[in-house]
Amino acid sequence: MKAAKHIIHTRTLKAGISIAVILFMGMLLPAICSAQQVKSKPGLFYAVTGNGLKDTSYLFGTFHLVKSGYMSQLPHVQQALQKSKGVVVETLIDSAKLPQLQAMSFLKDKTLSSMLDKPFSDSLDAELKNTLGMGLAQLDKFKPISITVTLSMIYIQQNKPPVLNNYDGAPLDIYFADYGKQHAKMVTPFETAEEQMDILFNKTSDAEQIIDLKRFIRHKDEMRTLGNEEVDAWVGNDLDKLQYLYDNYSDAVGNLDYLLKNRNLKWMTVLPALLQKQGQFVGVGALHLSGPDGLVEQLRKKGYTVTPLKL
Repeated sequence: MKAAKHIIHTRTLKAGISIAVILFMGMLLPAICSAQQVKSKPGLFYAVTGNGLKDTSYLFGTFHLVKSGYMSQLPHVQQALQKSKGVVVETLIDSAKLPQLQAMSFLKDKTLSSMLDKPFSDSLDAELKNTLGMGLAQLDKFKPISITVTLSMIYIQQNKPPVLNNYDGAPLDIYFADYGKQHAKMVTPFETAEEQMDILFNKTSDAEQIIDLKRFIRHKDEMRTLGNEEVDAWVGNDLDKLQYLYDNYSDAVGNLDYLLKNRNLKWMTVLPALLQKQGQFVGVGALHLSGPDGLVEQLRKKGYTVTPLKL
């Protein structure tokens, strides 16, 4: 097995891809907060105060492939997690439901190869063997978007960026939820794993997913570069750069509102009440914080003070 060996073991390939897809979908007391405030450049970490809140809450934008060992480099984020009374994450994964979630990533009554022309089928098979160590025949039941997302993750990890290569542990999103449970904090998901998988797999048709997969393979070198730039922007605490990269990518592949904007708006129907109830640590993918439709601006529009903090 090549670079994907530590992600997908042959005997658990299908479950491994399904779990990976779920995770990839796609970043203190008031006195302490004041001491940690930085200039207003958009970053990954914010305090939420004002508008009648009794306790300070926090927003942190994750990169879904980064492991919990990296928290040693984020002392202020760790302190905020410890201080908060509740934890809010995108979703919670119940291992008992993994077979059901896995089934959502499969095609029904057809195979992936049956939807592809011969030249592209051959090129995809070669790319899968080169990247994953297994061919299209072994992945023929997966929906096209499963292949696209899995290759995206592998491309990023093949470059061995230190932030991914040098730290062990659970993915940050899982770490935050587990930490909350272990420390008797209320852990609240914005959506169920079933809802998240439905958004990913069923908001676009199989035919549209094939078009996206073909475009992805055709521009795989650019996709590798994009992945590297995303990692660098996240490590550099540069939310503007992440938004810029996303805007360029969405211009190339079409409207992606269903992945970010629509979910943000739905989350905003419940987030204010959670903040009002008690101080929350909100850990979601970094792009959910950025741009005019991100949680940072949406909270500011509702009258909250959202202040960038040091990591």
